[in-house]
Amino acid sequence: MSRSLIVVATATLALAVPAASLAATPRTGTFKARKGQIVRGYDLKFTVDRGGKRIKGVVAHVLESCGGSSTSQIATVGPDLTWKVRSGKFSGRKKEKADGVTVYTTLKGRFTSPTTARGVIRQETIVAGYVCDTYELKFTAKRR
Repeated sequence: MSRSLIVVATATLALAVPAASLAATPRTGTFKARKGQIVRGYDLKFTVDRGGKRIKGVVAHVLESCGGSSTSQIATVGPDLTWKVRSGKFSGRKKEKADGVTVYTTLKGRFTSPTTARGVIRQETIVAGYVCDTYELKFTAKRR
């Protein structure tokens, strides 16, 4: 292979790698992941507002396991929480506490286009020393 061809191929690859990791600014609206677009889940929905700067109203119906049990139940995740979007990415672990129940909700990911988000969601609920956990569930949500 000629030296100039190697230089061109290397430069092209160097430009392509950072472009693939860039996140997009999301459009305002409702994003949804239906069954098959969220692991161990039935659906996920959230709203992007303020010109793509905030995620709110996250609702996911997913399976969780409690106390090491082999059975699972359906949990509703995060309806009253918000996450900031910075440079097309979102990440955070939120804590809620009420009536002896502590809930940790984690949401992280990025917008791969203005109308598509990819990420993971997790909820851990602690009640009287028992832990219910959805584990990290991957999702792809599209603006509808």
